[in-house]
Amino acid sequence: MKLEAVFNVNNNKLFWIKDNSPVAAEAFEKISIKWSQVELDDEVYNEEFLANLRDQLKTLDSANKFAILIPEIDRPYETPVQKEAFSNAMNHTARRVKDCVSVAGFLLPETLLKDGLAAGKTASDFMDTLAVKHAQYVYFASSADIKALNLVEDISKSNVVLL
Repeated sequence: MKLEAVFNVNNNKLFWIKDNSPVAAEAFEKISIKWSQVELDDEVYNEEFLANLRDQLKTLDSANKFAILIPEIDRPYETPVQKEAFSNAMNHTARRVKDCVSVAGFLLPETLLKDGLAAGKTASDFMDTLAVKHAQYVYFASSADIKALNLVEDISKSNVVLL
């Protein structure tokens, strides 16, 4: 089941597609998702945790509210294999909540942003992985992370929403 996009991004700000009015994404519920909670072992996913997450998001659906999923990298994240495992775990998460309209998208953790937002970089690869089946998602970044990492110019050329 593919959901239609609800939001559009312009100049790093969020807008409703239905009428192009601005959206205060800061008011969205923030839901932290630890990598270790999603992936218990290599490619062994915690389906109970993901079912509970889906229930939480379905409650938001019923209330016409939205959430930003905030991945937390709480495992070693240095090698290409580890980076791919993280992206796969979050992609698996997205598959398990694919019918939840309340998911506006994902926050890009600082660790993903460290090498920039250009094509082929970690953050871009993460977004590309999820976009294959979840094109409706919007990606968010903390203004503080963007400033600290000197990515102000990079972010201005992207479709990432600043929080």
